[in-house]
Amino acid sequence: MNESVLIGKTEKFLRKIGRKNIDIPALYNIDYFIEIYTYFKNNLTELQDLRDTMEVKGYKAPYRSIVKYGGPSRSEMQVEDLHDITRHTQHFRMKAAAKKNILDRIKSSIASHKIAIGNLEEYAVIKCSSCNHEYQGHELPQIISRKCECGSDNLELTPNIRGVYRLGTINFLPLSGDYMVKMSQLSPLGREAFRSIVRILKQEKRGIVKTLSMVVKIFEDGRWIRKRVNLDCINQVNYEKEIRKRYGPDARIELMQFHRNRPSIINDKHVQTALSLGYVKLAEDKSLDIMDDVLSEYLKNPEKIRIYNQIQEKTRRTSLRIGDSQDQNAFQKELMDEELFKQGLTDENGKLDSVVELDLALKEKIDRCLLLNIPRILITWDMIKYYLTTSYDHRTKYSGSFPNLRPYLDSNQISSFENFNKWAINILKNYSNENIPYISNINSLLTEKFEIEKKIKGLHVKTNPLAVGAALLISVADVSLEETAKIFDLSTEEVETEMDKIEKFQKPSIRSREFLEMIK
Repeated sequence: MNESVLIGKTEKFLRKIGRKNIDIPALYNIDYFIEIYTYFKNNLTELQDLRDTMEVKGYKAPYRSIVKYGGPSRSEMQVEDLHDITRHTQHFRMKAAAKKNILDRIKSSIASHKIAIGNLEEYAVIKCSSCNHEYQGHELPQIISRKCECGSDNLELTPNIRGVYRLGTINFLPLSGDYMVKMSQLSPLGREAFRSIVRILKQEKRGIVKTLSMVVKIFEDGRWIRKRVNLDCINQVNYEKEIRKRYGPDARIELMQFHRNRPSIINDKHVQTALSLGYVKLAEDKSLDIMDDVLSEYLKNPEKIRIYNQIQEKTRRTSLRIGDSQDQNAFQKELMDEELFKQGLTDENGKLDSVVELDLALKEKIDRCLLLNIPRILITWDMIKYYLTTSYDHRTKYSGSFPNLRPYLDSNQISSFENFNKWAINILKNYSNENIPYISNINSLLTEKFEIEKKIKGLHVKTNPLAVGAALLISVADVSLEETAKIFDLSTEEVETEMDKIEKFQKPSIRSREFLEMIK
């Protein structure tokens, strides 16, 4: 396919995706859910085909041909040809930039579709009324035909209360690859929140040695030679012995270099960007919905602050008619002083009313608390809950709403989840339907979860991962048994059962230790 035709076809397809709006409340209807789920799956397949075609055609490194062929040497260059050479070089650079940009948009769209599909798979449990078989998670593609394995089409959808999902983020994802546009639309506080979430998701694991490079001195054909050798890292291996085994007893290692990889929490920059945008925009909507109620509680005179904001917006719009930015600011200030005095918010000297001044300072603090902390709290809690309520094997095969999520984190990565803002959590509890507990020691919580997983690995012990997460939360956070059971949609008996199992694993008797060693 011609390059311009391929780019044009791709842009048309992405624009079509961008015009589609998902009715989130309507996803409760099984027909609409299957329609949207099929739509995302089909889009993803086509996007991946486009990406593969572009990578085969060299879109991944479009500037390589320019570097390879370059222009003529200066000795061969004629003065009259200089203009043509410059024009041609600019033309090829523009084509290379177009290739790079369209592939970047395709990758962003793929990441967003994976997130959207993961949210839908976490959300829905589809049950066949005839055979009572349930489909959820990675089994959902089986019912795209709207028929069960038994042949019945009598299907019912029930929201999975125990799943980890945020359907509200779907419409805010850069599904058409327009992440740059969506980033430009963020408010100053929104951009700050966006950067803070990206920093969390980019947090790298401490370096793991994957390969070694060695310079080895070998006696060969009657003389000593030096040879560079690359080896995969293997635990508890004597590398000097390995080299002698390969190259003879006289081989000696002269230099050894360790090469490490540093995987991040989510190992894909486009997924990091899409998730951050989705959560920041969702949090902004939540903050705007509850802002009036929050201000009414904390401010002494919220009505005066409302009038102040109206005056500020009105004078800003009026001042925009002036072209020069410096004159705009001066004109807006003059108009504001006049309007504030008319409304009784300032005295004759232009000094703000003391109550209004204190309320404005408090409103700024509330704005920062909500717009900066709520996005971070929402995504952090969702990821913590996902780690708590799933097994290591499940996370290895299926990452749910967080594509490219690492199944295991080290202490360096877990530390990025710290600093839950208690005030913001209380506001979410009181004014929104969020049931997020305050966890003062997230590091201990996740570390203990990963330790438990290591201890039970290979023991064939049946556990309820959801209840294990609830039991661990009780041991770390200041949360009651009843509240924890409600958060995870469990009975208190289920949580208590896993609490007993955890206690036995953490403090086993002598006979229990002997038994565990034997079955391992």
